[in-house]
Amino acid sequence: MTRGSVACLAALLTASIALPLQKVSAGTCEVSPFVGAMIPANTLLIENAGATYIRMKTHTIYGLDVEHSLSPRLGLDFVLATGTGSMEIVGGGAAFELASTAFIADLRARMRLLGQEDDNLGLVLGVGYTDFNSGLLDVAHETDQGTFMGRLTGIAGVDLHGHLTDRLGLKAVFVDRIHVSGLQIDGISGEPGSIEKTQNDLCITAGLTIKTGK
Repeated sequence: MTRGSVACLAALLTASIALPLQKVSAGTCEVSPFVGAMIPANTLLIENAGATYIRMKTHTIYGLDVEHSLSPRLGLDFVLATGTGSMEIVGGGAAFELASTAFIADLRARMRLLGQEDDNLGLVLGVGYTDFNSGLLDVAHETDQGTFMGRLTGIAGVDLHGHLTDRLGLKAVFVDRIHVSGLQIDGISGEPGSIEKTQNDLCITAGLTIKTGK
């Protein structure tokens, strides 16, 4: 997570608190079940001048996005999702894939940039948690031989709201999930057993929005 993302998130939250109380749409909430894809934009681990690498492949994700309005322009989103995909391992002239399960949990601030209340484009910034489970990582963790690193995640992107009726709408989200990732596995990752690099997971989701409250 970058310092710039944290600073922008803090600025959005401060601005929302400073708005006059009469402009806040208290109680307005949107619940959005969604489906999408999380696409790694770069390799998770590189070793031995690129002769060996481990990387996550595209994961199909499903989840729930709950957005609470702080004002006509600002809101907070709580996002939970899980999904399945695979992890690719290449080295020593061989390549194989292991099944992988992803888990994410985010707290996002949203500011409307263009459009009206029900049809608009918004800026999304936040912090989150990212974890991947696979057979290799699970065995290493349970036997104290290694673990997956880099779960703290910075989030930056945009979303698009469109309405169908007074209570139903559509929501599409595109965010970059940024985290320092790596593996720590004894006997594989060198001294002291870990290699890290910045990982970008491009996450694209869409779903139906159900408006509750006022």
